[in-house]
Formats: sequence, structure tokens, C-alpha cells
Amino acid sequence: MKVLVAEDDRISRAMLEKAIRREGFEVVGAGDGQEAWELFQEDPANIVVTDWMMPEMDGLELCRRIRSARVPHYVYIIFVSAKGEKDAVVAGLEAGADDYITKPYDPAELRVRLKAGRRIVELERRLKDQNEELRRYLEAAAEVQRSLLPKDLPQLPHVEFAARFIPSAFVSGDIYNVFCLDEEHIGFYQIDVSGHGVEAAFLSVALYQRLSPHLHSQSLLKVSMECSPYYHVSKPSEVVSILDQEFRTLFEEQGRYFTFLYGLLDLKQGELRLSRAGHTLPFLVHRGGEVECLDFGGPPLGFGLPREDAEDYVLRLSEGERLVVMSDGILEAAAPSGGIYGPERVKEVLRRHWDLPLEEVLNCLIDEARAYQGTEEFSDDVSILALQWRSS
Repeated sequence: MKVLVAEDDRISRAMLEKAIRREGFEVVGAGDGQEAWELFQEDPANIVVTDWMMPEMDGLELCRRIRSARVPHYVYIIFVSAKGEKDAVVAGLEAGADDYITKPYDPAELRVRLKAGRRIVELERRLKDQNEELRRYLEAAAEVQRSLLPKDLPQLPHVEFAARFIPSAFVSGDIYNVFCLDEEHIGFYQIDVSGHGVEAAFLSVALYQRLSPHLHSQSLLKVSMECSPYYHVSKPSEVVSILDQEFRTLFEEQGRYFTFLYGLLDLKQGELRLSRAGHTLPFLVHRGGEVECLDFGGPPLGFGLPREDAEDYVLRLSEGERLVVMSDGILEAAAPSGGIYGPERVKEVLRRHWDLPLEEVLNCLIDEARAYQGTEEFSDDVSILALQWRSS
């Protein structure tokens, strides 16, 4: 562990260096603050022991520069000065020093302060290593979560899908899926678990597993039957009802809830059945650019609140119409002035770009939300799922 000593008095510096070497440290000496700063920039020391009054650059300025520098590790700074008044000590600590010794110093006191500095630096190093290991775990978890998202969205003669997924942390409470249930029906859903990060991601993955589109004994989306075709495709409202029963005590037990939107598209008729549980309102974009919010559904799942949405919301799609579903990450993007992006701005983007390809529209929406908030990073998870119907 390297210690940088900044002291303009040659004899005092030699005595300090000798005392510090006895404690097992590597020592580099500097005759003033400017020299110490140049040495520090070349090879940042772990501990800096500095005098206050020095030519070229004093100890306070050296301390401030070290604290403002981008250094890969923590630097423990000890002032050694003849200024022992309370105001001087406060000024040194406010400049960024960790400790303060008054001249003439007691070698035993210096030894204790150096041991404290070594302990702090080593603790910071271990914490950094642990954080790096945690980061690798989170990156692996994020990769697993991303692998659950559909890699190739269905692109069929009558319907096109597009999606975007931007977690605010490594992992996300948002998740979505699009899948063929049989030759006539495509299902899709979007989930937004309250909060974000690891706990929200765990619940979103559990819901993903519960909403498997494959036919099995516990399937929600396709229910086994004894006669041909040996399965029944569940209506969206039936799926929401079952999830409501299974997760109605979630908030009470875990402090979490989730919003959910499930859609079922009849590929022959262009009939779209939807059920919504507290999720942001979907946007229906008509050919020509008119945009409306589809207001239907009940409360989020997990609170155990009574539901009155016993039937699906049904609409018949026309040529070129689009449905855009999103979590609230875009809607709640906050401007520096304090406003939020909101549904009206989303509607304006969808109206203005109604004739662009679906993929480009989603890019425009994300770009304009980022420009509004003035930063690339969203404070909440962002997921968008969109479809466009073609009748011929």
C-alpha cells in the first residue's frame, strides 16, 4: 500500500517517511503540494499524508484536487500541521481530509492513524470487489431475463408486431410475450410489476412461467378438454380472473402488486379481445392518424380489490390500424422542469408518425421521450408492445 508524503521541510519529510516505512508502507515523498499533485496524477497513492502550509500549492488545495479527481480507489488523507486550532481542523476536514494530526506529532498517534487509514482503504477495496461480483451476477440475471423475451416476434400475413424493452436497472419488473396459441389465435400480454430491480424481476419471471402458452395440466391460456380439439383457448377476462385469485394477497404479504394487459387476436376475423388490470391504457391508432385511448378494465392485481370487468373488451380491427401497449416508464419520463411526458405526448407522436413502419414509430417514441427528459436513462422500466393489422 503506497503512501504519498507532502512536506516542504526536508528534515520533517525524512522523519515522516522513515516512520511510515516502519509500518510496512511504500513511501513516495514530495517537497510541495504541486509536486505531490503531479506524483499523484501519475500513480494515485492509497494514503496521502500532507502538511498544510507549503509553497506552490498548500495542503488544502491538494486535498480538494485529490477529492475531485477520478481515482479507481478511495484515498485516505491525513493532515499533519502545526495549525491545531478548531477552525483549522474543521477547514481541513471540510476540504476532504479524513484525519488530522497536530505537530509536533506523537509517533504512536501517527501509527494508529495510519492503521485506521489502511483499514478503511482495505474495506473499500473489499467492498469494490464484492460490488463487482454482484454486478456480474446481475448482468447474468439480466441476460436470463432478456432470454425470456420473444426473440422473433410473429410476422404473419395479417399482423405485424414490434417491441422495445429498456430496463432502468440490470433487471426489470416489466415483461411481455407474444405467442401463437393455435392456427387461428395469437396471444400477447404485458406485465409491469411495482417497483424495479431484483425483487420486481423475480415476480415478473414467476408470472412469465405461470403464463406459459403451452398446453399442460396447469395452463391458464389453453385449457385441456376431453373432446376434439382437446383444448379451449381462454378468454382474456378468464386469465385475469384466475391471476386475481392466485395473487390477491400479494401486496399484503410482499408489498407488491402488478398491472397486466392480455390480448387475444383472432387471425381470421381480425377480432381483438382484451382484458386490462390496472395497466396503462392502450392506444388505438386509426389509419390516417387519429389516436384514441381505450379506457376499460379494472384495478391492478395483488390488492384483492373487487373486480367488475367480467367480460372482454372487444374490437374489430380495420386495415392498417395499430394497437400500442406500454408500461408507465415512457408516460412518467420526467422533464428537468418537473413535468411528465404523459399520454397526450404519446398520442401526438403516434398521430404524427402513423404512416411510418411500426419499428420506426417505436424508435421515434423513445427518442422523443428521452429528449423531453434530457437524458438517455429512464428512471423506470420501459417496455412497449405494438401490433398492426392488415386485412389483405
